Amino acid sequence: MTTAAPEQLARRLCWIYPDRGTVRQRAAEAAAIWTTYTEIAADCGLQMSLHKAEALAVDFAGAEPRVFLDGERITPENTILVTSLWSLPHQVPEVCNQLFAYSILEQAGFYLPIHPHKSYITTDKMATMLYLRDCPVPQVPTVRIGAGRDAISRHYEPTLENLEYPLMVKPAYWGMGIGVCLARNEHELRGLIGLAGGADTALVVQPYLGEGVNDFRVYVIDGKPHTVLRRIPQGASLTANLVNGGRLEYPEVPEELKSSIDYIADRLDMPYFCADFLWDGEQFWLSEVEPDGACGYAPNDEVAKIQRQVIEGRFRAYTAAHARWIAARREAAV
Repeated sequence: MTTAAPEQLARRLCWIYPDRGTVRQRAAEAAAIWTTYTEIAADCGLQMSLHKAEALAVDFAGAEPRVFLDGERITPENTILVTSLWSLPHQVPEVCNQLFAYSILEQAGFYLPIHPHKSYITTDKMATMLYLRDCPVPQVPTVRIGAGRDAISRHYEPTLENLEYPLMVKPAYWGMGIGVCLARNEHELRGLIGLAGGADTALVVQPYLGEGVNDFRVYVIDGKPHTVLRRIPQGASLTANLVNGGRLEYPEVPEELKSSIDYIADRLDMPYFCADFLWDGEQFWLSEVEPDGACGYAPNDEVAKIQRQVIEGRFRAYTAAHARWIAARREAAV
C-alpha cells in the first residue's frame, strides 16, 4: 500500500533577494528570469514575489513569533522562503542583513528549501571544496587567499607551493564568471591580489586546465539529475557563460558524474541545486555548487522550453518538500 503525498499547503513563494541592481540590471533580470518564474509559480499554485531582507519584521512579544514581509503576515504553513546567500560585488553591503535574516527565519520555524548553513558553505568556493572533499570526481586543486591590506607582505605564498603557473584567479564568493582572470606568473598574481585588496575581496587560485574547458551544469531535483547543461566557451574565453559567447547543449548525464551527483545530493539534502563540473578533454573536475542556480537568458524557444521544465520541477519539489516538512512537524507535536 502506498502512502499519498501530503496536500500542498504553501500559497506563497518568496525570494529574499538583495535587489541592489541598476535600472538596466533589474530590467534584464525581470525579462530573463523573474517574469518566467512568476508565471510558472502561478501554474504550480503559488504567488511568487521578491523582497529584500530588510522587508522582514518580527514580533516576539507573545508566546509565538509573528513574521511580517513588507507589512503582510506570513506563516510557516502558507509561505516558502528562498534564502540563498548572494554576495556579488554590488550585493556585498547586503550580506550582513541576509545572514541574520535567514537565521531568524529558521529559528522562527519557517521551511527554507535552501538551508542557511548549506547556503553559506556553497557560496564560498573553498568552503564548498572542504565540505565535498570525498566527492568521487576530483576537485579542482584550490588555494584561498585573503586579499586584504596585509597582502603586500605576501603571507599567502606558502599556500601556492603545490601549484604551477599559469593559474586561474577568481573571487572566492562571487559567481556568474565575474572577475575570473589568468595569472601567467607571480607578478601578475600579485597585481590581481593587490586589486582585490582594494575591495577586501578574498580570492581562490586554481590550476589553469587549458583552453576550451567545457562546463557541465547538472540540475538536481529531489536528489536526482533532471537536466544537464553543457556550456562550451568561445575561443580563448576563460569562462563558458553565454554572456561571454559560450555555446550550449543539453546532453545525457555523463556516466562518470552519476556517483558524484548522488554523493553531493546526499550531503546537501536540498530539493533543488546545481552542481557544476569542468571537462578538460580527458577528465571531469568538481567546480562548484549553486543552490539557487537560475534558469534564464534563453537564446531560443527550444532552450526556453527546457528551462521551464527545470523551473517547474524545482517549484513542485519545493511544495512537496514543504508539505512533508509541515506534516512531520504536526506529527511530532501530537
